Amino acid sequence: MKEFIIPYSESLLLTLSKEIEYIISRSKNINNSLKNCQNKTLSKRLILELNKLNKNRLRILNISENIFKNKSNELPFEFLLEITKRSNFIQQI
Repeated sequence: MKEFIIPYSESLLLTLSKEIEYIISRSKNINNSLKNCQNKTLSKRLILELNKLNKNRLRILNISENIFKNKSNELPFEFLLEITKRSNFIQQI
């Protein structure tokens, strides 16, 4: 039974890590676009997307904190929690 749990958790961690990286990258692009944007409609749309990314980031942070509480001594879970927390500073909302 343990052999089924390990691949599943690795896949979950990889997926969440990739999602956080996407959120970080997209948030940077949106923030740069907002600095140069002259169109109010586009600015509103970009802000809405940034808010949606932030909600997803917070959801992943919650998941990673819960996983970390249950498996606190395992490095992959600690890594996920760390990159998720760092994304808060990078996003600059």
